[in-house]
Amino acid sequence: MNTAIIKARSIARRLGLKQMYYRFFPQRSYEEKFNQEISAELQAGDLIWDIGANLGFYTKMFAQSTGSTFRVFAFEPVPWTYEQLCIATREYPWVQTEQIVLGDFDGVSRMLVGKADTVGRLATSNEETTSGVSVDVHVMCGDSYWKKSGVTPNLLKIDVEGFEEEVLKGMELLLAAPQVRAIFLEVHFEILESRGRSEAPRRIEKLLRSNGLMLRWVDSSHIVAKRKPGETASTLH
Repeated sequence: MNTAIIKARSIARRLGLKQMYYRFFPQRSYEEKFNQEISAELQAGDLIWDIGANLGFYTKMFAQSTGSTFRVFAFEPVPWTYEQLCIATREYPWVQTEQIVLGDFDGVSRMLVGKADTVGRLATSNEETTSGVSVDVHVMCGDSYWKKSGVTPNLLKIDVEGFEEEVLKGMELLLAAPQVRAIFLEVHFEILESRGRSEAPRRIEKLLRSNGLMLRWVDSSHIVAKRKPGETASTLH
């Protein structure tokens, strides 16, 4: 995705053309296409990381697909959302829930959450919220969690509300692992732009490709990246 396309998207949002687009092509239709892409990639025995699990829509989809032949690790940091995730997945013993944020450092940070929201986002600098609450959350690099857990995911689903670049930067060692077969990623252009990171989609593409992954945009917000057969990041250099 080049700079011109990113700028065109930004202009379209400001002119209200995005809302017009969704009048004719409802968001649900392209979300369903993304879901179908994920379902088609699932294989018995897969280990899956659901990063930004929220209430567990995808976690349950993974858990139900082939039952206990899967192992699913669901990451959700917002306390009350995490509680609901645990309730939603308690009948699936092959699901492991983790109340942590995957990011690009190991430590503690603040997350801002609207009063009626189940979705939160990490605070930046001295940012405050007047319409919600902030909670302290445990942050780990994906590489750190990988080393700690000792298990390598085959598929990753990432939906982290504008912090997708940080998540990927925190797992650069993992991205090069040949066992990582596919990554399904939602890119939040509007949030990225509000954070001054409008060029992040280009950097995300570059990072994925540099680790031996072929990527394509299945719609205006979702990337599917798959491993080239027999290729790792080391073969590209």
